[in-house]
Amino acid sequence: MNVVWKRPDGFHEASPQDFTIIEIANQAKIWLHKSDQDNYPFRVSGGWKDENATIKLNRLVNLLGKDGRNWLAFLSHDFNNSKAENLETYCSQLILWLEELSTNLKGDTWETDIMHQTFEEICARIKKCQTKMSNEKREVKKNVSN
Repeated sequence: MNVVWKRPDGFHEASPQDFTIIEIANQAKIWLHKSDQDNYPFRVSGGWKDENATIKLNRLVNLLGKDGRNWLAFLSHDFNNSKAENLETYCSQLILWLEELSTNLKGDTWETDIMHQTFEEICARIKKCQTKMSNEKREVKKNVSN
């Protein structure tokens, strides 16, 4: 599968006020569409699951402008709808999927650099949420056993 960046210029005749600008690492910025968060900013192509992969990827990207509660809610919901046996496996599989996608970025050098930084930021946020959810789960078990 390949990942391409659907840049904001010419996107569904959108205007600048239709976007939010999020700063990524190294002063890179990415424009996120305020309403079409399933289909923007990236497109995954080349496989029979590309539409679902595009939606999942874009939902993760659009979380970059949100706080930790939104990340936790999304990951908990997605984990509960996954086939993963536990949270650790789910997060590991999600990060592996993102890392695999990040090896297939298509575009100009500056585009792929920003996309790569975006993927790294998403993986870092997932790891942070994974730690938080694991700690909360341990705390609940500890309180139940007392």
